[in-house]
Amino acid sequence: MRKPRSNLSTMAGLGVVLLVGIIGGLVGPARAQRTPTISYITQEQIKDIGGTVELECSVLYASDYSVHWVKTSNDRSDTVFLSTGSSLVLKDSRFSLRYDLSSTSYTLQIKDIQETDAGIYQCQVVLSVTNKISAEVALNVRRPPIISDNSTQSLVVSEGQPAQMECYASGYPVPQITWRRENNAILPTV
Repeated sequence: MRKPRSNLSTMAGLGVVLLVGIIGGLVGPARAQRTPTISYITQEQIKDIGGTVELECSVLYASDYSVHWVKTSNDRSDTVFLSTGSSLVLKDSRFSLRYDLSSTSYTLQIKDIQETDAGIYQCQVVLSVTNKISAEVALNVRRPPIISDNSTQSLVVSEGQPAQMECYASGYPVPQITWRRENNAILPTV
């Protein structure tokens, strides 16, 4: 006849299983909070006036946080709040916002681009009032070169005397200025 086993080891094992079961029930469904990140942002864009651009920002672990698009002027003097979450707050029909739940990406589209649309576009994940994660993309708008009225229009000098002519031009990309003589020979520039 076999000697009966002690129930202590069996009960101890059961106790561990019960304890793990209780703790697992409390902790199991809860997810560890991960820090939100911006996993992708569109690279710098150079577009023509009248064109269209799409700026994409993909985020991870940000479902409990607000995601914004904000535009800042190139000199950082002016800031415009464009969107919050999947809602556009800017009242300009040229702008639209698309949110893709499967890729958690926020795509800002600008149609009929104007020179004033140039600037720094920031995608922000707001963690608290004083803390945010952000990534930015520059939008540059091509502008045709314009020669300024204060450039030298005409100049009369005596033969053999030095002459100084000035040309001021603006545009994007910054225009390269070259001087040519009547015979189309390129002159040196200072």
